[in-house]
Amino acid sequence: MPFYVFAIIHVAIAALWLFVASRFRRTQQAACEALLIFLLPVVGFLILLFWRIACLIAHSDTNRPEYHPEERDEFSPGTMEYQADIVPLSDTYLLGDARMKRRLFTDAIKQEVVENPDILQQAVHDEDREITYYAVSMMTAQMEKVTEDIEATKKELEAKTDVDGRDELLDRYAGLLETYLENGYGDAKSRSLMEHELRATLTQLVQHSSETAASRERQIRAFLRGKEYEEAAAACARYAEACAGEEGPAYMKLVIAAARHDAAGVQAALAELRALPVRLSPRALRAIRYWGGAADE
Repeated sequence: MPFYVFAIIHVAIAALWLFVASRFRRTQQAACEALLIFLLPVVGFLILLFWRIACLIAHSDTNRPEYHPEERDEFSPGTMEYQADIVPLSDTYLLGDARMKRRLFTDAIKQEVVENPDILQQAVHDEDREITYYAVSMMTAQMEKVTEDIEATKKELEAKTDVDGRDELLDRYAGLLETYLENGYGDAKSRSLMEHELRATLTQLVQHSSETAASRERQIRAFLRGKEYEEAAAACARYAEACAGEEGPAYMKLVIAAARHDAAGVQAALAELRALPVRLSPRALRAIRYWGGAADE
């Protein structure tokens, strides 16, 4: 047989294999098999032929999706209908498809629906540059909005001369400052200024607010966030004096002791909680179970 006739037949067999294989398998896999036939005349064709026959005889599960294109298409990530609202953003890191993960993140960020700071922090450190870019942009936009709200509320407080509604403004101002600090916005100097402003605001709330217990606990947590344990303990002592026999002071003593890694203090606070003649709240019961075993209900 002349060489050119053999070459034409060889190329035709490789092309025919590519055409038939691409109808049952992915295009990349079919192209690789056709290339093997082309690079190994006769031998490559025989290897693939025997392998396919063996797979059919053995009913190999690894080969099954290739001969069921409808089933393959139904479960293939590439052909799934895109529905971003059914995938929790916290689970997107489990996706193997980088393009799908990027699309979920960027669409959610563009629509400004990402409110969880932990997810944004993860996105900022993602290896995908596009995800990182959008996450940083959104965090910056959120920080600017919170900062603007803080400045606007501060001006309202400075302009307010009467007592009516001042506590509500103070509460809103403190909440904005807490959001700024808890989300990790700003540099060290800005955060230090915000911490000082928050403590001053909470001090005013404690003195004037009708919701004294909630304000006192927020004040104590603000001291703990700045690792000012002595101030937190002093504020808790004032809390216990103002609300004697209630759960709140004992619970905050436990929080302070845990923050200071004070084992004796934790046990003393647990004993005080157990001895209270009131029905404990779910948070107190959870704390007792966590730190001291079973809780008496």
